[in-house]
Amino acid sequence: MEKQARRAQVLRHAKRIFARKGYHRTNVADIISRARIARGTFYLYFENKKDLFEELLEQVLRELAVRIHRIRIGPGEPEPADQLRANLRRVMSFVLSERDLTNILLSHALGFDPELDERIQTFYDRIAAQIQRSLDLGITMGLVRRCDTRTAAYCILGGVKETIAQLSRQAPPDIDGLVEEILRFGLSGVARPELLETLRNIGEP
Repeated sequence: MEKQARRAQVLRHAKRIFARKGYHRTNVADIISRARIARGTFYLYFENKKDLFEELLEQVLRELAVRIHRIRIGPGEPEPADQLRANLRRVMSFVLSERDLTNILLSHALGFDPELDERIQTFYDRIAAQIQRSLDLGITMGLVRRCDTRTAAYCILGGVKETIAQLSRQAPPDIDGLVEEILRFGLSGVARPELLETLRNIGEP
């Protein structure tokens, strides 16, 4: 099997085990048994369990990055709200389809490994920074009211995390309905007052 394909196989199986057993109760023996590889093969690709786990975090960041497109304003461009809606739909569809990754990130128990805790926090800090940059851009474009964008970014991240945590335990939700609710909530919290009336009409027939 090609090296990259084998590495992807190990990551795929590790993701399922982490989701089922949790990071701390999973060991390398579990992963190599599930992936049906030799211990030496595992160490060709990863230094240890932490190294593999960090690669899974990087995968999430890469997947999110390709799904979040910069909002553009100009002739022929969709309305900003429609562009936000499309971004949100892509992100939520990915997160809710990757239940294993979602369970890993949301169920990670803190306090057992300070180094890993810091890496998880750094992961969320990087997502918050992406949200903050989007808010800053929205302000310069006149779409978002002036606010403490760092605080607003963590408010948005926290709300989305809790929403995903609850929905990941249920049957697959109506993505379009979910997107509309999150979009309305988010925009009503950061939009300039003169745009609120327009935003209230989002999704209305």
